[in-house]
Amino acid sequence: MSLPREKLAETFARTGVPVRTDCAFSSLTTLRVGGEIKLTVRPQNKRQLVACLRLLGKLGEQYIVVGNGSNILANDGFFDGVAVVTKDVNSVRIRGNVVTADCGTNTAKIFASLVSSGLGDGEFLGCIPSTVGGAVRGNAGCFGQDVASVVQSVTAVTDNGRLCTLTAEECAFSKRNSIFKRNGWTVLSAKMRFTPSTPQSVRQKFAEMHAKKAATQPLGVPSAGSMLFHSRFSLSPMLDKLGFKGMRVGGAEVSKKHVGFVLNIDKATAEDIYYILRYETNALWRAYGIAAQTEVTCVGFGRQIERGQNDIFTDGQE
Repeated sequence: MSLPREKLAETFARTGVPVRTDCAFSSLTTLRVGGEIKLTVRPQNKRQLVACLRLLGKLGEQYIVVGNGSNILANDGFFDGVAVVTKDVNSVRIRGNVVTADCGTNTAKIFASLVSSGLGDGEFLGCIPSTVGGAVRGNAGCFGQDVASVVQSVTAVTDNGRLCTLTAEECAFSKRNSIFKRNGWTVLSAKMRFTPSTPQSVRQKFAEMHAKKAATQPLGVPSAGSMLFHSRFSLSPMLDKLGFKGMRVGGAEVSKKHVGFVLNIDKATAEDIYYILRYETNALWRAYGIAAQTEVTCVGFGRQIERGQNDIFTDGQE
């Protein structure tokens, strides 16, 4: 049975982990939508993070692990659970061409380290608004690079609180997916290997990537990036052909620049955005027989988005 907020806050406060009772998902996510959260905890290191996850399991509380919040769509209603924010779990260690980073480390910080160390093939990390945990969980990537191509091993907490370290092969990476996403495990840290290069070469390759991103994606507007995907097909041309570009529901709009993006352009509600996703997935199924999956973790929605699949999570790491 879920504990009352005050009792839950007292329980976590005794562990020494910073606790807040006044947070909403709208302040934790890049979509800037989502309702009040019963309790938000902010572990300061991996030890505290593991302790939080194990305590949540013991208490039976529902929770979601939040990094940069760039892949979360949370309902506008009250979330009767705990948000575990990992941003302070952000240690980075570099030895030669191997970088080991904690889950809450911003990928932009990793990229800055790659530039100063002259390490290549990780330029994509400067182009995605993520933390290491979320990037590993969703096998993030762009322009021909992704997490799967650089990871050596990942340490994680399983759904029953056990610590494990997996090789890249054991991570079972696929398009925007991994064993961590499929099983609801929490990434603690990742060891990644990059290619020796020069700072100048790394900067140049990143600049080319960023220019391409700016030319093809709507930057500077609240969004969660591309929100739907399929393991075998590119959905954007299909959505474009179906006429979704520029579609507006309340304060949400399908980007005119990149049809895969749903933007919060005018105080959108989570329901506005969720409605568009449901509409798109149903249209893709009717027109092409394709069951699209959500890249975003949907929190607090009781209805199923996909045809024949359920990709609605109440625990995840984004």
